[in-house]
Amino acid sequence: MRTRTPRETAIICAAAVAIVIVLVIPFELPSHNADGGTTNNSRYLVWVAVAGVIALATALRYRYLTTRKRMQDELAGDEQYRQLAEEYRRLADLAITAQEHTDLKLGDVNAQLDYLREQMASLQKILKDVE
Repeated sequence: MRTRTPRETAIICAAAVAIVIVLVIPFELPSHNADGGTTNNSRYLVWVAVAGVIALATALRYRYLTTRKRMQDELAGDEQYRQLAEEYRRLADLAITAQEHTDLKLGDVNAQLDYLREQMASLQKILKDVE
């Protein structure tokens, strides 16, 4: 789990202070109307609760979407890694095959050079005998 940056910590603290202020406001409101009746602070608390639920749902949705996007990016990165690894294997196989073909061709060239050396030696022996 990663640690929070100072900016994130400051945002969380500011949000906590704002929540405490919003929840304390109903207790600071006068409980009597000007005509002597009492006010209904419960309606205010219901609206605060609804706003809190909406804010919580928004925050959770944002967190879900960012987590999902991060996971999709990681999966895409993993897929790209697999493709690169497969391409590397293919190129390595091609290099090995090319090296084997080169070794075979060098073997053929060496055999032909040996044959030509034998022919040259035979030709030189014949020329010496003719002299």
